[in-house]
Amino acid sequence: MAYLQQLTPLAEIELDQQEILAIKRHELVPMLQNHAELNRYAERLVQAQAVLLNAIDPKLSQDLSQSIQQLIQALNQSKKYMQTKRFNRLQRWLGSDLDYASQQIAYYKNLERLLARSHRLSQQLALEIQKSEARYRQLIGLREQMAKYIVAAREFLTEYPDFIQQQHPLDQFSQRLSKKINSLETLQSSNDIAMQQMYLSQQLALSLRDRFKEAEQVLLPAWQYHLQQSQNQYVTESSQALDASRNSLINTLKHALEHASQSSHSR
Repeated sequence: MAYLQQLTPLAEIELDQQEILAIKRHELVPMLQNHAELNRYAERLVQAQAVLLNAIDPKLSQDLSQSIQQLIQALNQSKKYMQTKRFNRLQRWLGSDLDYASQQIAYYKNLERLLARSHRLSQQLALEIQKSEARYRQLIGLREQMAKYIVAAREFLTEYPDFIQQQHPLDQFSQRLSKKINSLETLQSSNDIAMQQMYLSQQLALSLRDRFKEAEQVLLPAWQYHLQQSQNQYVTESSQALDASRNSLINTLKHALEHASQSSHSR
């Protein structure tokens, strides 16, 4: 089961006081002369997060899951096409041996097609996982920046009266800044939820791909080896090894699908 990553609360993030001071000095102080500029406060961070909050396309994982399911079905049929058959003279005269050989070739081609498709989807998913992880790391950095802007604004809210000699009775800077702080905190809370879903999407995709990679690189070659052995030797041992390797391959692929399904339902 994949778990959501717990993000550090904004209030608990360790911040550089010099950077907070710089935000107050270079961004908030000038806004005392132009209150309308408050609308643009931290807007760069807001826009940057909006661009990066893209989770992995679920269709890619769904396509890989579907391809794995088809692969499992094909492997379950392997006994029908891969077992060694002996044909008598009449059956050979009727072409039964050629028909069976043709069925074997068609089965192999279909299996290779499914493997190639699953491999391609797995590679595409790996690339999307890398991109998503890179976006997530950037979002963590932007989240820390947002914490600085919120803290700077909160501190400035109590400090700014000291910067002006006489405050106009209709001055609404305090109310505007307070609303801006609340707006940024609400937005970041929403983004945090989206980030957690983004992280979970990464973990689900990574789990699915890792299971398929294990099957493709370890268990599939083992099954192909035992398959070759079974066709070269007519011994019970080889047949048992073939069945065991095939079942191990099928079970690993099934486990990948079950894990992905259970995790997605727990979201």
